[in-house]
Amino acid sequence: MSTASSPSESDDLRVPRRGWALPDHMREQLRMPFGKLTEEKEMLEVITDCRNLVTVGDVVSTTLLQKGVCPDILIFDYKTKRGETNLLKEMVDGIEGKSVVVSNPAGCITPQLVAEAKKAMSRKGRTKMRVKGEEDLAALVCVALAPSGTCLVYGLPDEGMVLVRIDRETSARAKSLIYAMEELN
Repeated sequence: MSTASSPSESDDLRVPRRGWALPDHMREQLRMPFGKLTEEKEMLEVITDCRNLVTVGDVVSTTLLQKGVCPDILIFDYKTKRGETNLLKEMVDGIEGKSVVVSNPAGCITPQLVAEAKKAMSRKGRTKMRVKGEEDLAALVCVALAPSGTCLVYGLPDEGMVLVRIDRETSARAKSLIYAMEELN
């Protein structure tokens, strides 16, 4: 991913020493699509004009890879609600790019996740980020950090794929949600 496009003012994401935890009262709010819920066929059409493409989630990453779309940043944990995803492991192994492993417990955003997402956004070439724990909240981090013009695709369980076109407004909204989470100091 290149930083040639204008950043979404990502450098000001101030991370508490141990990160954030998602409080119960915010869970329902984050179940709402952050972008546009999109059918697979339509998704393949609309992402063709994306400057940079980020996927968060095993099913979304596998689906796009199977359709011949290789994202600039893939974030996954090799798990779905149905168990391990061996197919994604095989596909990821065959992709050129920087492999990164981060720890991020369920319902949390760790400083390590934020730091590696920032690095991935400025790295030339592809990043394959495996999360030990849970990658769900990585989508929020990516929206907060990605340069304007980036497209993020993540899965909404039992609903489909969500496309977020990142601009200053979506970045500010993501930061607001992150800062509303419980700080872990």
